[in-house]
Amino acid sequence: MRIKHLIALLLTVALLLSAAVSPAEEAAYTVDPCGLRGWDLNAGYQYVIMGVYPYEKDGTKAPVLWQVLAVEDGKALLYTTYIIEVHQPTEVSGTNAEKHKYPEIADYGDTDLNRWLNEVMINDLLGSEPVLAAVTEEQYGRLYPLTDADLMNEKYGFTNQRFYEVRSRWAYATPYALDRKLYPDYGSKLSRDRKYGTSSYWVAALKRNSSGGQIPGKYLQLCAGIADPHEQGGTNIGHLSFGYLNRTTVGLRLAVRLDTSRIQVISGNGSLFDPCRLAWVEDKTAQEPVIRTPEVFPDPTPVPTPPAAVKGRPKIAGPDPEATPVPVPEEYKEKGAD
Repeated sequence: MRIKHLIALLLTVALLLSAAVSPAEEAAYTVDPCGLRGWDLNAGYQYVIMGVYPYEKDGTKAPVLWQVLAVEDGKALLYTTYIIEVHQPTEVSGTNAEKHKYPEIADYGDTDLNRWLNEVMINDLLGSEPVLAAVTEEQYGRLYPLTDADLMNEKYGFTNQRFYEVRSRWAYATPYALDRKLYPDYGSKLSRDRKYGTSSYWVAALKRNSSGGQIPGKYLQLCAGIADPHEQGGTNIGHLSFGYLNRTTVGLRLAVRLDTSRIQVISGNGSLFDPCRLAWVEDKTAQEPVIRTPEVFPDPTPVPTPPAAVKGRPKIAGPDPEATPVPVPEEYKEKGAD
């Protein structure tokens, strides 16, 4: 009799264990109180619409689509899904460019690009967003390209591989960025791979030596979205390479970190088809917190969508429209702009 009871007990335990959610599965649907979550192997990225920027070739603006790479240590790391702008890292033109007089730099933070992003572009991009006040100051300011280490971080959904074809780092440029004539005499347009349509974008890191150390000089690292001319028979799309600072105009795919104690999801389930919208919250512990919601960009403004299908082009991975709905606390649902 005891044996039968023991068998029954073991069967019961086995059934309970089989029905339990594993830590990995449970973590896949863990959402921060602000309503955001980071990259997940099963659910993919969570997407956010935040800010407006020129999108169409003629400069027509549209909401900017971001993907949430991680939510940790009280901050949410967001990365633009598309390359939205182009720029030279260090502005060199005229006689200096003709004579190849390019200034050396010791760090990405010394570049003209870094200053321009944090003095000009951030206001153009997020100036109408209340959540701009929640953007935190990081090593390179508030708006910046990711580093090479970030782009090899598997926790963010990338592949821990520097060279050759790395699809997790592929990116497509908006029509506006592709047609941007920033420096007409020195490479006027962002290049695009003919087969897949991907483009290259800057990375906030210097060229490294064989030991992995950074080399001060005239080179910044870039994430290649175009065929590498030095590799015969291979495209190496998505590998981390290096580019000259002189006449090269390369794409900008940019990151920000948000203080999660100052933001709240107010709509959207976070899928590519129904991105989240965020509000700025002054104090979540207040009985009636001050909430400022973003302006809803009026129709018929186009919402950024994946580029037109090209044979062989991989689709941008995203969760099902109904997957991982974002919980929105009642006190944030009906609040209008302050």
